[in-house]
Formats: sequence, structure tokens, C-alpha cells
Amino acid sequence: MNLWSIARRNLRIRVLSSGLTTVSVALGAGLVAALWLMIAETEQRYRQSYAGYQAVIGPKEGSPLALVLNTVMNRGYAQGIVPMKVYRELHDGRLAKRLGVNYAIPQARGDFYEGFPLVGTTDEWFTKFSRGKDEAGAPVRLALAEGEAWAFDHDAFVRFAEDKAREVEASLGGEPEAAEDHDHDGDGVPDHAPGEHAEPIPAEWRKAVVGAEVARRLGLSVGGVIVPVHGTEDFEHLHDEAASEVVGVLAATGTPIDSAIYVPISMFLSMDKHEAIHLSSPFDDVTADDIRISAIVFDAKNHLAASHLRTEFQNRSDAQVAWPHVEIADLLRLVGNAADVLRIFAWLVVAVAAMGVCVALYNTMNERRREIAIMRALGARRGQILGIVVLEASAVSALGATLGVAFCHVCAFSFRTIVLERTSVALDWAAFTWDEAWLIVGVTVVGGLAGVLPAIKGSTVEVADHLGPTT
Repeated sequence: MNLWSIARRNLRIRVLSSGLTTVSVALGAGLVAALWLMIAETEQRYRQSYAGYQAVIGPKEGSPLALVLNTVMNRGYAQGIVPMKVYRELHDGRLAKRLGVNYAIPQARGDFYEGFPLVGTTDEWFTKFSRGKDEAGAPVRLALAEGEAWAFDHDAFVRFAEDKAREVEASLGGEPEAAEDHDHDGDGVPDHAPGEHAEPIPAEWRKAVVGAEVARRLGLSVGGVIVPVHGTEDFEHLHDEAASEVVGVLAATGTPIDSAIYVPISMFLSMDKHEAIHLSSPFDDVTADDIRISAIVFDAKNHLAASHLRTEFQNRSDAQVAWPHVEIADLLRLVGNAADVLRIFAWLVVAVAAMGVCVALYNTMNERRREIAIMRALGARRGQILGIVVLEASAVSALGATLGVAFCHVCAFSFRTIVLERTSVALDWAAFTWDEAWLIVGVTVVGGLAGVLPAIKGSTVEVADHLGPTT
């Protein structure tokens, strides 16, 4: 007696009931697979995001997590300012020599274009920043899919800072009255450096390189123009004076780098209402070290450099050090707790679906008593009857689980663009994992176990009681 052939025939006879039960199992398995896919892709994206960021140095205000989210993940707003003297120490000064720095790259943040953050930096972002190493051990630099990067190096930034300091010092004239002329809110500190925006921004600074996601969503390409915006939805200031030409588009990295626009830091600090020089008092001497930046991306040859750096700045009031890998790991643990709750609910759905298999088969036993009695009369043993029913339950569960996993990937393909826009997580819809294979096996086993009770009921049918004439 071919048990599988009989089980398959029984499923075909009750196609509606079998189909509805299969759908319920598919929904449960699909929900579990979807959660696993989203969690795995999110964790992978977050872990890829901090490659190249051994440490981030930022303002003392705010938390290390807020600093990492803003600098690495392009989320939130800059928490404050870091004086340029910190950047110079890390780039080629005392700390750089002691720690063996690979790069210390400044960032200035606060403006946006169509919701994407504008990042003022130097061209070391393109020439030195590395997202790890390839198989040959060579640094993985940021590549351009189109156009070329603008040029504004560290030395040019230092010259800009020195020129800006001389300009502000000259406009203040060292006299308190000169400072008061620019104090509009009466707090004793100039609202912005006098004469700071007297000259138009040079055309060679008004250049932009956009991330792959920015280019895709906004349809930008080389030759396009962006006009930065400062402020929130309630109050926005359009920087017409900083209209910049797109000169390059970065190749996709699958990280938040794709969702930002990069401009020379000199252009960012020269925009209207941007205070390039920060003075704690109008009577202070103005130097290049007073230039304001938002954060510094740091990497060194010594793997312990980030630890030494954090110790260094614990007792300093001008900056703090955040470790992206630690902050993001803590964030993922926090998210993981919520994900565990979702996993529990998803498995509850699978359990309910398994109960549906049990109930559907159990209810058919009354209808199948005569059929089972005939099979028993023809020589089928109780164990074979039990095996047929368990096979039916397992087949329905296996088919449902397979369809659920497949449906999950179809949905991932269909909604990948929406998910990317809403969460910045790029779903790899074609990536099937062993976890999904084990999910199908697990749901099949659970379904088979759910079929044991109706199988026992069916195998205990008494032949004599059900072979009589029907009325």
C-alpha cells in the first residue's frame, strides 16, 4: 500500500479545506521569514555602516550614540561644535604622531537638500577614507560611478581657516564696540562673524558629490544643481548663494554614505548665517583654531588607538570620542529585544496555523470513518492509517511553509524600493538562507505533530461499526 499516494488523493478530494489550511500555514511561515529577513538585513547594514570609522570625535554635548547616529548613520542633527585645534591635533599634530593616524577627516553638518544631509568635508573623504580592505589587502576607497570628485585638501582647509580668522579679527578690530555692532541678541557674543559673507562663495567651492541613493531618488547626475536648505520644516533658509554643481556620483556602497551629499567644507562654512568662527567672548584673540566643525572621522594603524583617544578626551572639555562599533552594537541589542518579541508573535501565528491543521483534519475524521473502515477491511493496519493522516498534515504544512517563504521573497522584491526609502535598508530579496530551509523543516515537523491527534482518532475506527448499510 502506497501511503503517499493515498494521502495525496485524500488532499485532492478535500481541495478547498486543504487549500485554506495551506494558506494559513503559509501566512505564519511567511511572517516568520519576513521578520528574519528584515532583522538580518538591518543588522548587516548597520554593521557595514561603521566600516572605516574606528572612532568619531565630536562635541562634548550630547551622547556618544547621538554622535554616531549623526556622523555615521546620517540621522538626527549635529549636537554642537568641535574647535579646529582638535582636528589639527588628530590630523598631523601631537595625537596623530603618537597614535599613527591613517586619516582624520573633518565634517561640518546642519544643512540639507531635499531631505538628504549636506556634509562639508575635505577631499580626503575620497582619497583616504577606507571601508576596510579587499582580498588583496588593499584599502577599499569610495569609488565614483559617474564624474569626478572635487578638490579641496587639508592644506587648503588650513589656509581657509587662517584667512577666515584674519578676516574676522580685522573686522572686529580688537575693539569691543566693533563686536557689539554684530551682537543682535544682546548676549555679548557676535551672532555671526562680521564681514564673514561679504564676498561671494568662489565657484570652485560650489561643487558637490552625491551618494548613489541621493542620485537615484532625486534623479541627479553630473551637471545637476543643488541648493542647500538650512533649518526645519517650520523655518527654512534657502542658501541661494551656495547653489552647487554636481560633479560626481558615488558608486553604491549599501551604507548611509549613499544617502548624503558631500561638498567642500570651505563652502559649507561660508554659507549665509553659518558661523565659521566661534568666539566664547568678543575680547578673545581670533585664530584658525576657532573654526567650528561638527565631527571628525578617525582611523589609525594601531587598533588600540581608539581606546587611547577616548582616555585622552575623558578629561578634556572640547570634545568626546565615540566608538561606532560599540554604540551600534548596543543599539542592535536594544532593537533585538523588540525583535525577539516580534519573533515570539510570529511563532504564535505558526502555532495557530498548526492548530488549524489539527482541527481541519480532526473534523474530517467523522466524514472519513467509512472510508477508513473499508481500508481496514482491505488489510490496512492501524499504523498505516495513522501514517496516512500524519503524511497529509505534514504535506499541507510543508507546502504552506514553502509557499510562505517564497511569498516573503516575492514581497521583498515588490516592496524593496519602499522599504529602502522608509528605512534605508536594502533588502536582498534573492538571498535564501539555511535558516529558511530549517524553517520549512520545522513547520513541517510541527504540522506533522499537529496531525497526530486526528491520526489517532482515525486509526481507532472500528471496522464493524462503519461497514453496515448507510441510511
